[in-house]
Amino acid sequence: MGVIMSKEFHKAIDVDGSIKAKAWDFVTKLNQNADLTGLDLKIPKNPADKRVRTARVDLSYRAVLFAVSDDPEPMWVLAAIRTHDEAYEEAQNLVLDINPANGAMEVLRPKAIIKRVEEFRAKPTTPDAHQVLPFKPAELVALGINAEVAEEAVHAATDDDLLLLAGDLPEWQQQVLLDLATGTSLDQVRTIYDLDRPADADPVAAAQRPTSRMQFVYLQTDDELRRMLEGDFAAWRTYLHPTQRAVAYRPTYNGPYRLAGGAGTGKTVVALHRAAFLARPQDVQVLLCTFTRNLAANLQADIHGLLSADELSRVEVGGVDQIVRSVVHAVDGPPGQILGERDRESLWEESVAGSGVPADIAQTLTPTFLDGEYRAVVLALPAHTRDAYFKARRTGRGIRLNRVQRAAVWRVVESFERGLASQGRTTFERLAVRAAEILADPATREKAPTFDHVVVDEGQDLHAGHWRVLRGLVSPGPNDLFIAEDGHQRIYGERIVLGHYGIETRGRSRRLTLNYRTTRQNLAFALGVIGNEPVVDLEGDDESVAGYRSLYGGPTPQLRGFASEDDEVMHVVTTIKAWLAADVSAPTIAVLARRTREQERARIALKEAGIPVELLQRDGPGNDDAVKVSSMHRAKGTEYERVIVIGAAEGVVPLDFVFEGKPESEHGAIRGRERSLFYVACSRAREQLLVTWSGKPSPFIPQLA
Repeated sequence: MGVIMSKEFHKAIDVDGSIKAKAWDFVTKLNQNADLTGLDLKIPKNPADKRVRTARVDLSYRAVLFAVSDDPEPMWVLAAIRTHDEAYEEAQNLVLDINPANGAMEVLRPKAIIKRVEEFRAKPTTPDAHQVLPFKPAELVALGINAEVAEEAVHAATDDDLLLLAGDLPEWQQQVLLDLATGTSLDQVRTIYDLDRPADADPVAAAQRPTSRMQFVYLQTDDELRRMLEGDFAAWRTYLHPTQRAVAYRPTYNGPYRLAGGAGTGKTVVALHRAAFLARPQDVQVLLCTFTRNLAANLQADIHGLLSADELSRVEVGGVDQIVRSVVHAVDGPPGQILGERDRESLWEESVAGSGVPADIAQTLTPTFLDGEYRAVVLALPAHTRDAYFKARRTGRGIRLNRVQRAAVWRVVESFERGLASQGRTTFERLAVRAAEILADPATREKAPTFDHVVVDEGQDLHAGHWRVLRGLVSPGPNDLFIAEDGHQRIYGERIVLGHYGIETRGRSRRLTLNYRTTRQNLAFALGVIGNEPVVDLEGDDESVAGYRSLYGGPTPQLRGFASEDDEVMHVVTTIKAWLAADVSAPTIAVLARRTREQERARIALKEAGIPVELLQRDGPGNDDAVKVSSMHRAKGTEYERVIVIGAAEGVVPLDFVFEGKPESEHGAIRGRERSLFYVACSRAREQLLVTWSGKPSPFIPQLA
């Protein structure tokens, strides 16, 4: 026995937390015994599908479900949760079907589909208008597209018109039409969605089709139900697109694999599912890691929704620096204290002053330049020697150095390292070098933690030392490294080419282009922030945003400038009050800022207005009842229903301070990171995005550029 849960049913639980516990209690009872009196199973009057039922979730809500089998045991498809009257109305109009063209399970609203078609036909048309679908209706029907919609879809002049027409079709049909409209061929669509297999009338078999699994999940045991509840696993993380599923659950990659894609394309979701898949066999150890602690905390929470307790014991989740420290600690004992950012800058300045560097060269050797040179070049050397540094390639460093300049840099580096030693301190980068040495030496490697598989999220932000450690943590071979990255979200690290560190992914990579997080309007704005900024991926190639698209429509992002900071923050408070009054849940709202100053102004103003608010926590989601306030950096990897980016003013975005004292040759790279940071902030919103500033607006705001 078991139940087949639809994405719409699951999303209703995620959206309305007040019914979550009761809904899961209902599902558990249904899975055990549908004849329980408390379920109050009813057949609505004059249903479009004789198998439909409604059942009590509580006094206010009812579930809409289908009885699809009684042999050998009852089988139920959970279609929706609605208020009492809405549930009966929904039940009268829903139809459960197995698509005859491809075997996909579908819950249909025939009357709503026909109404959309009639409205489309009634719209005035323009002779010789452009058509986004260069296909015949019969070709679309052969894929499984609804016949009435197919007849009109070939006349759609824009993507928006097409998706409006298809708005009541099953999600997979909408996505197929969008794929075709954006250049995917019929043959490619058949392959992606596995549309060539004959249909199967068995509901369980139909629910397991790749296309069906975009909208349905088959739950066989109470343990599966419990994990989904306790893991708080959002619906969009459960129902994978066939492309995502094919990548996550491929049995074998013959070496490292790289998955690229923009914000919201589901890279993290695929990485989570890949880690879960690799952890299923006994006697394996899987590392799931990312750049920062708060991102690792999110991964830790999410992986619980995919694995049993036994499987979870085989997965270690952590920030990559945390893993580095554990390797060093296992062999050398506790490492020295990490040198803080300000002390680090001071030590570089002292090292330049005390190394006899000529004045004309000293002007170039800023702490920022030296820090990057030390991390990306010096510590990446296979041998830590002056001669090796003189021969090193410095790809992507921006400033060319002749032999005299390299000699000066090396003297400064030696002085810096002596200063560290005299203080008994170290840096994360030096720890990574030591960890890589430990893993490269057979005598010490056996004392350090190692893994059978390593899955990396946010790979674009890792530095050279990280990659040497990760390469050392897992032996080269099938399914060794799985890497998710987006060069447009590189806000910490420098350009890295994986092949330089023994990680070759060419021929084993893929780019995701369908956005699952945000609306087309928000996506267009975020891509406008990127503009034509050149970005390089982890294979050393130009990273493109071509083909990025979203299925969902929504409001246009709002842009508001103010004469003063007080006016700006009061508008933020007024806006959030209005959202809360409209029953938007507080923790689905975030205020993001480039500087601490704007964060504090927003936090204090919201608190004084009586709105529950907290700074985004470093190690997890924090207060479930509070609006979140966060830096743009810490917001990386998060998402919210509504986002306000405050303080998007000239001089703040990009931040003038980060350019001070830096040579002109570094400004391009700094500006690129600042642009990527603003892109990260603007791509956190699922539905509504508001960007505010006082004074002059940021030059990164695309509509105002």
